[in-house]
Amino acid sequence: MPTNPYILHDFKSGSISDANVIEKLGMFSLKSAAWITKPLDYVGFSKAAGLVRTFLPSKRSVRTMLFDDTAFEYPYGDSYWARLAYNGDVYARSEEDFLMAMRNADYSYIDCGANFGYMSSIVTGSSYGKKPAIAIEADPDTYKILEQNAELNQNRFETRHNAIFSKSGEMVNIHGDKHEARSILDDAGNRGDGNVETLALDDLTNWVATQNRKALIVKLDVEGVEIDALKGSTNLLNQNTLIMFEDHASDKTHEVSRYLMEQMSMHIFYSKPDGCHELKTIEDIAAIKTNTRVGYDFIATKSDFWLEKVRHCKYQ
Repeated sequence: MPTNPYILHDFKSGSISDANVIEKLGMFSLKSAAWITKPLDYVGFSKAAGLVRTFLPSKRSVRTMLFDDTAFEYPYGDSYWARLAYNGDVYARSEEDFLMAMRNADYSYIDCGANFGYMSSIVTGSSYGKKPAIAIEADPDTYKILEQNAELNQNRFETRHNAIFSKSGEMVNIHGDKHEARSILDDAGNRGDGNVETLALDDLTNWVATQNRKALIVKLDVEGVEIDALKGSTNLLNQNTLIMFEDHASDKTHEVSRYLMEQMSMHIFYSKPDGCHELKTIEDIAAIKTNTRVGYDFIATKSDFWLEKVRHCKYQ
């Protein structure tokens, strides 16, 4: 019988160890479901994961070894993260390709909407250049797992339990059933008083300065409050800062991209398999956002430091 509190999964080889028969069958089923749904941007995977949790249950977590020095743990059968059981793909191809290409760049990393801390875990590892990072997550239950993953990776990145917003010090509620989509906004777009304190990115200016790096990358995935977050980051955005953000295809106004391009005079790029391509107009962005059920990851900056690197970025 397995003795560890987790199922061990080696991402590179796909091997599963320290699992009982039911768990091995469950992990194989999750791997198969991820493989089948990948061409559909994983639409339908969450239902498959729910069936696995029901008929092939386990109370243990899965610890995936992403690299020799980087581990990531998540609940068995998680509707979002269990797709890592399929080792034929990575979690966020465009973001990971870009960060790998930038592994020799001298930057620190702010992970807004960190969830369980996947991006902070990899960017602080040796494969990505051991960048200093701080991971910020608003949902209390999700934050507990984020803390566990920080500890699992020798606390090489910091964590903060806050909701990113335009101002610091306000108290807000967290809404939503799915941990990967929880927000300080309810279904009507309102926010109410709660027990999670907001944080403006400009209040991390001192943290950035203490890292003594030439530049900064901010990953912005804060479920509907991206523009508020940008309004609270004026000082940081006037430095050598690059924003990695999501623009959901269901938003036909392209609100976040439009704000960055038109109000903040930023250049926007889209990461393709061969490298980064600049998008000159909102129409260029709209042409990429073809699947209305998913979000698309873009890069934005006005820093000469980053513009030179992004415009010449080629992937291996």
